[in-house]
Amino acid sequence: MNRTSISNRESQVISEIRKREMILFTIEDITRFLYISRLNTYRILNNMEEKGLARRLEKGKYILNEDWESLDIYEIASNFLNTSYLAFWSALHFHKITDQVPRTVFIASTKRKRNLQLQRQKIQFVTISRRSFFGYQQYGRVIASDVEKTIIDCLRLPKYSGGIEQVYNAFNERLDFEKMTEYCLKTQSSAVASRLGYLLDQKGVLNKNNKIARIITSYTKLDPLGKEINPNSVWKLYVNRGLK
Repeated sequence: MNRTSISNRESQVISEIRKREMILFTIEDITRFLYISRLNTYRILNNMEEKGLARRLEKGKYILNEDWESLDIYEIASNFLNTSYLAFWSALHFHKITDQVPRTVFIASTKRKRNLQLQRQKIQFVTISRRSFFGYQQYGRVIASDVEKTIIDCLRLPKYSGGIEQVYNAFNERLDFEKMTEYCLKTQSSAVASRLGYLLDQKGVLNKNNKIARIITSYTKLDPLGKEINPNSVWKLYVNRGLK
């Protein structure tokens, strides 16, 4: 890339992105930052693409090529939408509470978004409710669910987590079980409460004053893909999967 060929406008684009510490940006962002028309912005970004200064990831969304080459997929994918975070199996891996590396990068978001292929990896966007959109934070340049919320999300949708056994194996001394209980209550999900209560019970770390059982309203399955067998009346749970 010949940096002497960078125009003043292109330098402004790079400066504005760097000043705001943005990873991804849109045509609307640049139009607003530089007080120029959408057509002029489109021309500038087209030129930046041709010069290898920027890369278009999808219609209207760009990344500086330096960032594309230096950032990892978790940093890019978790910043793709304004209301999203790295979640499920990917968050288990990010927090180093599983040895299994998912082939798909899972992103939780309140917005519906089609899946993408970036850096030769599939990015799957999983739509969650606004009620469930909490318990995440920024880790460097990655936006991810914290450890406890990762477990709660995985218990809600085990199919995006490598299965219930992997979630169970992620339970360790790093987890704040009280915090996880509060997160569970905040979701008001009977299914999450049943699975969490049972797994905490199996690990022998269930607080006698635990409030989880209060929000359990009906039977659910430990493994959603399994059969309705081996009912556990305490947690209203069909224990259809063995745990190791």
